[in-house]
Amino acid sequence: MASNFLVTSCITISSPSKFYHKPTPIFVKVNYKINNSTINHDDEGKYSPEKLDRRNVLLGLGGLYGAGNLIGISNEPFALGQPVPPPDLSTCSTASLPDGLPVPFSCCPPFPKDLSNIPTYKLPNVSKVKIRPAAHNVTQEYITKYSNAIQRMKELDKDDPLNFMQQANIHCAYCNTGYKELGFPGVPLQVHFSWLFFPFHRWYLYFFERILGSLIGDDTFALPFWNYDSQAGMQMPSLYNVVNSPLYDPSRNHNHFPPNVVDLGFTTIDLDASDEQKINNNLTMMYRQMLTNAPCPQLFFGNPIRGGEQPIRGMGTIENIPHNAVHRWVGNPNNRFRENMGTFYSAARDPIFYAHHANIDRMWTIWKTLGGKRRDFTDRDWLDSAFLFYDENRTLVKVTIQDCINNEKLGYKYEDVPIPWKNFRPFHVNKRPKISRTLQDKDIEEELLVFNNMIFDENEYIRFDVFINEDEGVKAKVLDRAEYVGSFANLPHKHDGVASGQNTAATSTTTPATMSLAITEILEDLGLEDEEEIVVVVVPHSGGKEITIGSVEINTLACAN
Repeated sequence: MASNFLVTSCITISSPSKFYHKPTPIFVKVNYKINNSTINHDDEGKYSPEKLDRRNVLLGLGGLYGAGNLIGISNEPFALGQPVPPPDLSTCSTASLPDGLPVPFSCCPPFPKDLSNIPTYKLPNVSKVKIRPAAHNVTQEYITKYSNAIQRMKELDKDDPLNFMQQANIHCAYCNTGYKELGFPGVPLQVHFSWLFFPFHRWYLYFFERILGSLIGDDTFALPFWNYDSQAGMQMPSLYNVVNSPLYDPSRNHNHFPPNVVDLGFTTIDLDASDEQKINNNLTMMYRQMLTNAPCPQLFFGNPIRGGEQPIRGMGTIENIPHNAVHRWVGNPNNRFRENMGTFYSAARDPIFYAHHANIDRMWTIWKTLGGKRRDFTDRDWLDSAFLFYDENRTLVKVTIQDCINNEKLGYKYEDVPIPWKNFRPFHVNKRPKISRTLQDKDIEEELLVFNNMIFDENEYIRFDVFINEDEGVKAKVLDRAEYVGSFANLPHKHDGVASGQNTAATSTTTPATMSLAITEILEDLGLEDEEEIVVVVVPHSGGKEITIGSVEINTLACAN
């Protein structure tokens, strides 16, 4: 077993073929940051008790493939910066595929000759808040109206900014390095992997929805949401699966059509489990991502990014899972990057994209009702960050995040449907009531399990799961239990711009990343609060040639907004 792993200050996860089927906890030489100092453990995991006032972490590496919320967390106050500016449309360039090659078409939307005076969008008065319906509950009358709107959008002139493909290209330009930040010509504008993710996509769907309504003369029209976080919606919605319908996209995984149950942790391999177990896994992942792992804004939204900073890898819980996994689950496995839904540049070419992201947006509205410190950022650099969109009148407008944080002021809310995962907290039969930290301590700071300097090929689909208090007998397919901490899922992408024609297919992208998982609640449930030593097991499910983890530590985070 030892020969399969690099037992040094880094942990290397090799290709799946080199893994044994049962995860095996091993001692590794890992640096642990304790009260701003560093303690080096030897290869046998020995340490001096008098030097430690926190838990030692043992890391087990396993043989299936699957980690948690890819997000870097710092206990330092936010650095002074500036808001992320809107894109410089005049410098829009060829976007990049996940392997670095150029996208085979232009993602740059048309823009007016005069970009010097782009107006700031003014929210219209809302006389009545419209209801976005659950896709599995819509009527035939609604389907007919929705299909008609999409068809009319597709029939617009190809150079019309409201044309369906032009709307899809917005996502490509913002997400595949086609745009650069205004005033920072060398900085790609990337709206994933940071606190920009939720507000960008909210504005994107807002204008898409208004354009559809204008095309059918119905300002009450509202997009549907794919309610895959509830058992009733855990299949691909039937309205998208009618061949020859404007809502149908042939570039999907036909093996995942109904009655197949969605896997919210999907990698590229279908889980060999019963539908009941898949449903329980899904509800457990939703509980972890919305509650356990997202007690603070930083953990839910993702890392801050400020104007002039290069794109970072710091996504929040929901962007990680279920967002990335659902993209992969829908995408066509016969296409190189599982186009359309399976990769950023083409995802919005599938109409189901908008139902998927409507549900992601719905998670934002629900998360703020779950109590504790779950609230929007108040950081001005977040609130004042800006994007550009065409409204339904073909006017290019500037919008800021501060104007979208209240969805009802935007004129919509979501159909009230059951939320079963709220009461799906994984249990442990032998929970002990002992605690080491007081309730006041826990209210002030969250305890985090932090994986530092994670290096992996961003061009590959990757997922791995994290468990606590497990051994080589870990039940890797069963997530509805207290030992499951969280999962990480990477969607292939490219961060930086690539000159047209430049071949970087042989070059792996290895931007360091940090993964932080909130474990306060989990340690309570497992009765581990008094333990000086905990076992962490990483179970891989899918991925590239190797994943390297630089160090593992337990830290605390003061939940700030």
